[in-house]
Amino acid sequence: MKKAFPPNSKYFDFKIGLAGGLVMGIIVFIINYNGTYETIGASTAAIKQGIYTFFFGGSIMKLCEIIATRITSKALAIVLATLIPSIISLALTYALHSLKGTPRPIESTIPTAVFVIPSTAVWGYIKRKKVDKNNDE
Repeated sequence: MKKAFPPNSKYFDFKIGLAGGLVMGIIVFIINYNGTYETIGASTAAIKQGIYTFFFGGSIMKLCEIIATRITSKALAIVLATLIPSIISLALTYALHSLKGTPRPIESTIPTAVFVIPSTAVWGYIKRKKVDKNNDE
């Protein structure tokens, strides 16, 4: 798997994708199982979310990094590195869960909002700080 998605890929962050896929899959399972007690629907939603987050989460966080490090204005870079990936992620997550098989599509999208906005803000800040530090040396 690491050969297909190397940890330092230009377009994908393997570690973040894997961690995010596991965490979000578990959260979405719990959300969809609680109240419905429907194992198949909850499992379907969790698997979709886990796979989606692995691939798109790894790509979205790499996009965040690219935006944060390539825009000249530090403040604008961090704002755009938070907003653009977050909006893309929320729209794609809701679309995924709106497909057949997820009992609670809106509720299944909420964890993405809770995690993606602060995650992209922090990741963008960290990556920007690292670039600025390297430029000052």
